[in-house]
Amino acid sequence: MTRVAILGAGIAGLSSGWLLKQNNLDFIILEKQPYIGGLARSFEWHGFNCDFAAHRLFTTDEVILQKLLSLVPMGRHIRRSQIYLYGNWMSDPLDTIELVSRLPVRDKFGIIWDYLTRPKHLEETNFENFVLKRYGKSLYRIFFQPYTEKLFGITGDEISVLWARQKVRLASPMDHFKENSKTKFQYFYYPIRGGYGTISQKLYHDIEEHVKLEALVTELEIDQNKISAIRYVQDGVEYHEPVDFVISSLPLSLTCRMLGHNLQLGFQKVDAVYLLINRPLVSDNHWFYFTDSDVCVNRLVEFKNMSSVDTPEDRSVICAEVTQHHQDVAQKVVEDLTRIGLVKKDEVLDTLVVRENFAYPVYNQEYDVVLKEAQDIIRRYENLYLVGRNAEFRHREVDDNFAAAIEVTNSIVKASQREPIDVKAMIEPSPTNPLVYVVILTFNHYEVTQECLASVTQMNYSPFEIVLVDNGSSDDTVQNVLNEFPSVHVIENGQNLGVPTGYNVGFQYALNQGADFIYMLNNDTVVSPESLQGLLDASKEHPNAGILMPKVLYYGSNDRVWSSGGVHRKFPPAILMTRRGNIPVDLTQTIEYAPSCGLLIHRQAFEKAGLFDPGYFFLYDDWDFSERVRAHGMDILYVPTAHIWHKVATTTKGPQSPLFWRTYGASTTRFFRRYGKRSGWFWSFTHIGYIILREFVAKGNWKFWPEFRKGMVEGMQKPLSAIPMINDQV
Repeated sequence: MTRVAILGAGIAGLSSGWLLKQNNLDFIILEKQPYIGGLARSFEWHGFNCDFAAHRLFTTDEVILQKLLSLVPMGRHIRRSQIYLYGNWMSDPLDTIELVSRLPVRDKFGIIWDYLTRPKHLEETNFENFVLKRYGKSLYRIFFQPYTEKLFGITGDEISVLWARQKVRLASPMDHFKENSKTKFQYFYYPIRGGYGTISQKLYHDIEEHVKLEALVTELEIDQNKISAIRYVQDGVEYHEPVDFVISSLPLSLTCRMLGHNLQLGFQKVDAVYLLINRPLVSDNHWFYFTDSDVCVNRLVEFKNMSSVDTPEDRSVICAEVTQHHQDVAQKVVEDLTRIGLVKKDEVLDTLVVRENFAYPVYNQEYDVVLKEAQDIIRRYENLYLVGRNAEFRHREVDDNFAAAIEVTNSIVKASQREPIDVKAMIEPSPTNPLVYVVILTFNHYEVTQECLASVTQMNYSPFEIVLVDNGSSDDTVQNVLNEFPSVHVIENGQNLGVPTGYNVGFQYALNQGADFIYMLNNDTVVSPESLQGLLDASKEHPNAGILMPKVLYYGSNDRVWSSGGVHRKFPPAILMTRRGNIPVDLTQTIEYAPSCGLLIHRQAFEKAGLFDPGYFFLYDDWDFSERVRAHGMDILYVPTAHIWHKVATTTKGPQSPLFWRTYGASTTRFFRRYGKRSGWFWSFTHIGYIILREFVAKGNWKFWPEFRKGMVEGMQKPLSAIPMINDQV
């Protein structure tokens, strides 16, 4: 039977063992320490589950994400963090305009001047040159240099350019001026109970009988180009373990040393300094970054903000990562955090320091040369594999390690002449249908809402729930719905919050209830019984579709199409509600825009792109959402086999309402303020000009021009605030 030895019981080693067990291969895991988890471990201290430093789960690999989420219950968080830079608290990601506004006048001009005169032909031989070439010496001196040199403990010209290419992400000042709104959506997952180490604990629980703790590997026995056996010591007894394959998650330099090669690969230590604070919360941030070199802390995490479940109510624990060397590092952390005003000295009830000597691979100038040499050494041994941050000498997160473990274990399984288990198949959902929440927004006109609800209840799909959000109806709509449709969950806003905000209330509720999809409907629509099933069938065939739109017919007609998806027409510039020309309306295809009278929206679309922009009252809010969904790499799919019918402009009364024209002007202006650069500002102004010519000259709606103009002024003055995310307050 194939025998695999895994060196190290960190997340990389445990993942490898767990996957080998799924493939019915025999293995043993040898761990020097009396605990498992490595850098991804947790422990209890003063009633808190503390991680070693700061951890979070984020990956764009859906297969890996779903596998890890299936291991332990996790909550999804919208990232909240700040940067302490030049004595100021700033947003994270760093906003270059905010940075310049907080700096002394001399530095403001220095950043701009140095950016304009940056040495564009400088050879990219190290981290310093890479940054100078792109951003100039002022931004390098103020932002990039202090933090990076503090992290690695060497100067910028000694740091490899490879680190810069991986980590330097700041947009230049000029890029900021070019782009009116640069919203970044950042989220992560974190275990609800037990800290980040519960991931390691779950893996360990499933393979515990294969793990030997306090087992020190002393020798790798070599037979030609293979490792034939492992020698290790446990409880003072030496053991000899014949092996067919070896997976090492040990530091690469240590693995090479046991193979008889002494390579100079440097690792940076981290002191994790824990402070017990006599306060319910220090802040509402998940973590802070400290750029200034006179602050010893690199990064600080507050565990209670990662998960407050089962934590003491009156106290909090923060953990500071420190790579600098100080005689009393806990005292230095307290002094620095007190000096900048984050904590008070008398609030610190206790401290704890935990050190890891192999925390960060150091990317020095010799990094790539020595790493290549090490990799050449490893390749000589055909049954030796490396997995993990220290073993691969690369900055890896838990999801990276799990993905690497899949690749390695598959290689071993194939070499053992077996068929590897498909990890994706392991996490395929059960054959139960996805949970759909139908979210309907209403404002008066109960008779219209009644017909909509009646059609929804007749849909031939299960399971689905109905949520009706009422925007302050005054015609007994709410009571009538409660009486006639008792299964409908009604949310009363009490006032007309506008279309996007009203819908967001329903979206938040549905998503928090675990909705996989949201079927968004106007109350003036009627759906066919098979519409939802048809949209879901199309979703299975097109998994990248974030929005699926049915064919929308005029109410009372079976062939007159109100919309088959919006499209941008360059000239005359317009977003057309229905595609025209020779484009067929009975062909499933991707589209640019989806009007929101009836849409099936995948949960991932909200997770990536956020909710609807509450800065609109109605109109263009759906075009805005379409822009963001496409910008996040998801498709908008038109599904003509699914039908709904639309009673157009029941609430707004369309072009005969002053409210319509004022909102039209405000929404148009807001949309092009946010997205005008994508098609060019000339075309944006031309587009607005064309609307004015079409509506007020060609169609003669001059009596509404004052309302439209007032709306345009409002649209220019209203701030382009951040888009709300799931769990944000609506």
